[in-house]
Amino acid sequence: MKILITTDFYLPYTTGVTTVVVNEMATLPLQGHEVRLLTIGDRQKSYYQDGVYHMQASRLKPFGDSYMTFSYKDPLLEEILAWKPDLVHSNNEFFSMGYAKRIAKALHIPLLHTCHTDFTRYDAEQRIRHTLWDTAMALIIKQRVKHCDLLISPSSAHKAMLERYRILKPIEVLPSGIDLQRFGLRIDDELRSRMRSDLLFKKEHIVLVSVCRLAPEKRVNRTIDAFFLLSLLEDSARLLIVGGGPKLESLQQQVKDFGLEGRVVFTGSVPCESVHRYYQASDLFVSSSIRESQGLGFVEAMASGLPVLLCEDGSLGFSIEDSGCGFLYQDEKRFVSILTTLINNPSRIKEMGERAKEASERFNLQQWAFLLSSICSRLQTESALNPGNQSNDRRHNQQSRQHAIQ
Repeated sequence: MKILITTDFYLPYTTGVTTVVVNEMATLPLQGHEVRLLTIGDRQKSYYQDGVYHMQASRLKPFGDSYMTFSYKDPLLEEILAWKPDLVHSNNEFFSMGYAKRIAKALHIPLLHTCHTDFTRYDAEQRIRHTLWDTAMALIIKQRVKHCDLLISPSSAHKAMLERYRILKPIEVLPSGIDLQRFGLRIDDELRSRMRSDLLFKKEHIVLVSVCRLAPEKRVNRTIDAFFLLSLLEDSARLLIVGGGPKLESLQQQVKDFGLEGRVVFTGSVPCESVHRYYQASDLFVSSSIRESQGLGFVEAMASGLPVLLCEDGSLGFSIEDSGCGFLYQDEKRFVSILTTLINNPSRIKEMGERAKEASERFNLQQWAFLLSSICSRLQTESALNPGNQSNDRRHNQQSRQHAIQ
């Protein structure tokens, strides 16, 4: 079948959504589908290239790593309609969703939507703001997905958020898969040493790595706060921050204010195909994010053989502490306590890394692609059997199915 994928985020910008979309573009053709992608382009003129429709962007660009549009009369729209996709798979609720809804409606085809974002991202001390935000987002997201035939959540915790928003659409849980082979393939010692040297890390240094989009919800500033305290006790500790985003400059200033230049290194944005090398040039993975919908960075780190130190693991669907592949921390004191113990016990780091690699096997990319393909095919079949029962008129099959990648 012909599947049109839509997304706000795409290459060269590296985000969790980008990773999922790139994987989908690569694996669904292996399941026998013809796949094209629609994204908001980086120009004020639309163009088609290598299976991707880059729709005309607005002059406004409030985010450094994505574009927006307020017009849905792009010249490429006629080409897409002429291609006649059998199903649209949306991956964002905002700008590209406008095209997804219009195309699905015009062609009378199913609209599948994966909701990647956990919108409840506020600290416990901000309860009032959290409540107002949660109420507002519930109304917005409910409105944005009302024309979808089926929703996919990447975790049970994320599905619970949508249910709390009183979204009545059918919801299926499908954890995103990753290319375990790419992240699990060890780089040779020479390349690892060269990378560490280029980053000004020495052999005796213990490198903590954070890989994410540098946005407020990732709370990388909290990681830097905690690392500052760790650095007072452990001279060998180093922090590598991989990724770009709107908070890059303020985080660099924070490092400067703490006097951590040389001990904290920023790479900026890196190509998707190179990210695995930065994991493998490091010793442990750290994250201060508290509201992850799918935790792809966590999985990539584990597949790379790194123990993980996290603020939450609900997005993974299993306990990292029970699995022996990491620790949870709630404050800076716990962060420092865990890492001072591990830094002085290299054999423990190695043992936990091996367990982390084993735990990551449940996120197999090929199995994820097979399950996603099955959902698409089933949705198309249901649509063909019930041509007058599209979108928000569909009331059958309301019971959610859950897929666990074993």
